Amino acid sequence: MSFLLALIFSLSSNIDNFVIGLSYGVKNEKIPLTANAIIAFITALITFISMLGGKLVTQLIPNYVSNELGSVIFILMGGWFIGSDLLKKQQQQKQHTVLNFKGAVMLGLLLSINNIGVGILGSITHLNITLVVTLTFITGMFLTYAGNHIGHSTIGNIVGKYNDLISGSLLIMLGMLSLLFKF
Repeated sequence: MSFLLALIFSLSSNIDNFVIGLSYGVKNEKIPLTANAIIAFITALITFISMLGGKLVTQLIPNYVSNELGSVIFILMGGWFIGSDLLKKQQQQKQHTVLNFKGAVMLGLLLSINNIGVGILGSITHLNITLVVTLTFITGMFLTYAGNHIGHSTIGNIVGKYNDLISGSLLIMLGMLSLLFKF
């Protein structure tokens, strides 16, 4: 169950990578493997740092409280993402024309913003840091690659359009599973 929770966590925090890859694919621009690895490394590093911060928080509050509190916050964050998606009429994607080293670093930093709060919560709910960081790197690479290669297909447009809805649903699922199974 630990692996499943870590995978759901990683997918929910990296779904934006798919959308970025998709935006490049629509323009028939390839994201080089090196740039993809830089983006994935930065998001994994930020996740690691935020989860270490979450570990400090767990030392301040009892175990049983931290797990339940983190689970409820995951559910609330998921609801917030879904609500914002439903209120949003049309999602605009930021378009980049050249993805060099500097662009990959900036994109990695922007994409890792989600991972800060979610990383702290993941640590509070006692997810395995090593597993989460590893899966964050792998899913980040995979989702960016998949989005870039799917491009302008129907599936890509649906996922891009409902990015917050999908991410929110994954966070709610993560919160529910964390409440049901103690770690």
